[in-house]
Amino acid sequence: MVMTAPVATPMTPATPAPAPPPAPHRTAPKAVVVKKVDAAAPAAVASASLQLSGHVDLRAASGQQVAAGEQADTLVYFVPAGGAHAKAGHYTIYTHNRDFNLEAMAIPQGSTVTFVNLDDVRHNVFSVTPGSTFDLGYQGSGEKAAHVFSRAGIVLVSCNVHHSMELDLLVVPTPYVGKVAADGSFILRGLPAGAGMLHFWNPRAQPASQSVTLPMSGAIRQQLTAIKPRMTTELNAGATP
Repeated sequence: MVMTAPVATPMTPATPAPAPPPAPHRTAPKAVVVKKVDAAAPAAVASASLQLSGHVDLRAASGQQVAAGEQADTLVYFVPAGGAHAKAGHYTIYTHNRDFNLEAMAIPQGSTVTFVNLDDVRHNVFSVTPGSTFDLGYQGSGEKAAHVFSRAGIVLVSCNVHHSMELDLLVVPTPYVGKVAADGSFILRGLPAGAGMLHFWNPRAQPASQSVTLPMSGAIRQQLTAIKPRMTTELNAGATP
């Protein structure tokens, strides 16, 4: 009997185990930035609503009289040390009965004033105030001419034809303006913090001013002396009664 050697069955190679999936990429968390709150910030916001209040006394010089409630023709305005910007406007003054109507006016810096001649004679509106000189030439009946007042301060306007005509014009360089009440009280709101000048103007008196620093406590008092007769006045510098 012939013995047959068993035939070796070829072995199937083992399938390699699958490689493990790569570990997911993790982005390092961003650092959280905590914004530091400035403890002074609320005070800075509050500074936009600072206010000043006080009282103006208008007294009569020798030979003059002051009527009750005439303090209401007084303007109070604050000019910050760093300056401010007034909102300009357009206003009209008439020459009538050989006089200016109005005789005194307050306007914001940069405003335009139109002069209208209502008389049947010619007028020549001009000023020789230093820094604010101008000459509008002659205007016949019904004619008009305009001028922009770009320099702050008091401007004396006259007529070259009628020397008795006089207009006192106050050009105000700030929006922080208030009108004095009939009882002499006033209040200015929404003022910025810091140093500045507080000005007082009544067309019958010499202007006055006080140096102030905001915020401040206490009320302001200012005395003005009427040295001129009463005038027709219009306060257009942003003042509220």
